[in-house]
Amino acid sequence: MTAPQSANDLRSRAGRLLYRQLPEEYRYRDPVNGEPDGFGDLEAFLHGFGHVLDQIRETSEQAYADAFAEPADNGRKLQPWLAPYLAELVGAVLLAPDPDRRAVELDRAVGWFKSKGTLGNIDAIADTLSGLETSIAEGWRQTLIAPRLGLPPFTIAPEAQSDAMPVPYGTPDLRLASRAVRTDAISDPVYRTQFGQRTPDGWPSDPLTVYWQPSHRRGVPSFPGSYDDVAARTPDLRTQSLFRTALRAHGPHPKRVRVHIRPPWGLFEPGLRRVVLPAGPNPLDFDLATDMVQEYGPVEILKALGLPLSGPAEMLDKIEIEGDLIIPAKVRLRLHDCLFLGRVHGNSDHPLYLERCAARSLVIEDQGKAPGLYAKDCLVEEIMSPFGFAQLEHSTVLGDTHLQRLWASDCLFEGELIGVSCSAQDSCIRYSRFEAAPDLAECLSDARTTNTTLDANFLARHIEEPDCPWRPPVFGEPGCGVLDLTTPGQIAEGAENNGEMGAGNHLYHCAQLRALHRKLLDFLPLGQEIALIYDAHLDRPAVLETS
Repeated sequence: MTAPQSANDLRSRAGRLLYRQLPEEYRYRDPVNGEPDGFGDLEAFLHGFGHVLDQIRETSEQAYADAFAEPADNGRKLQPWLAPYLAELVGAVLLAPDPDRRAVELDRAVGWFKSKGTLGNIDAIADTLSGLETSIAEGWRQTLIAPRLGLPPFTIAPEAQSDAMPVPYGTPDLRLASRAVRTDAISDPVYRTQFGQRTPDGWPSDPLTVYWQPSHRRGVPSFPGSYDDVAARTPDLRTQSLFRTALRAHGPHPKRVRVHIRPPWGLFEPGLRRVVLPAGPNPLDFDLATDMVQEYGPVEILKALGLPLSGPAEMLDKIEIEGDLIIPAKVRLRLHDCLFLGRVHGNSDHPLYLERCAARSLVIEDQGKAPGLYAKDCLVEEIMSPFGFAQLEHSTVLGDTHLQRLWASDCLFEGELIGVSCSAQDSCIRYSRFEAAPDLAECLSDARTTNTTLDANFLARHIEEPDCPWRPPVFGEPGCGVLDLTTPGQIAEGAENNGEMGAGNHLYHCAQLRALHRKLLDFLPLGQEIALIYDAHLDRPAVLETS
């Protein structure tokens, strides 16, 4: 909803400075109109010039920011379309799919070339290109070697040998357990892990930085295969020269670098602000008298519920909402970055627009020939509208979808499409995954090879429950709807933009891994292989060692 301009909206920064420089007599004699916080004719005249001067200043500031990959002191950043031109000047090839990560990649390109081939360089590239926390394991350090008299440990005196000696030989000491422990004795960025944090009110805050080291290098690993497993093993002789084979959990090899990656959270994250909708026909105080589109995000919802903002409004990226939302009649509504843990019910007068939202259940009314729902980058558990018409883009539906008509592109339907028929020419499904059915046979014909019926493998995590299960998170839990590395390429790369199908497309989960693999091929020594591994043990900080 667009609010009318107030007197403060008509003021300009340069106009204030010009008016302040006038002699006090002119300001005193300048008549002020009767509006609250109004201004006089002379002040209005100066603000007219001020708006032009403000635009000139903003253009100059942006031109300065466009000359550097690093953000300027005033917060302005390089425009994404200019990044390839600056990259060509320094001979860098930008591969990051996320425009924000691409600017960081450009900013660090020269430093990466100077430190090419080092372990810290590989770790920095992995953190930047993946957008996630990573840990690098060199294969030659984890591969058993045959003891020889001219090499350690035979060349080291018995009293000089210690548990920290990084010699990959022999059977692990079964008396000791090895795991990551927190330490303040080192500051090597290779052994640094950062954990995103949020304030109690859900605002993003500075990350927690933890340095770790193995508790006992020669001990038995507490979590085999995780990032802190430093035990030596016989080499894994399987080859993985292609990207899809790099996603398999292959073991150590002297010519293999294993990149352990913290699994992404998706739309639901730990620590998000959660609010409860009050009972009533209009819980969010919609304007029932206007015919304009009303836009609601996290900030607007907090204001409508009378809750204070404990941080900058632009930093509140998303919010969880408990309770059902029934949109009143005649209300045109657009929602963004809202994660509804209940049901969202649209009205029959106007369509509902959702962007980067989640809903446990969506109910839409019949709009005739126009869709009653426009959803983009959304995660939904089920759609229950047997006579409804929806248009979905880059969205994931975990359960069944009950619709009469459907326009879908780059979507992931884990359940069944009930009531939807491709043969009537009323529905169109492209670049999507769904269950095969007789009414959907035309959408799976040879002429529409962009669709698939392969299974989408969702990422499993440790869930905080009494029996400590290992399973894919359900709707409302952090990590819900995130694709695993075992997801077929027809889904992980099957969208029209070569990204993944479903709600993770705008988060670049799968595309970032492909970019990371391509980038490391240029920065690793010739003949080195890359293994990418989602490691859920990176979710939690290393603990202090106890006796």
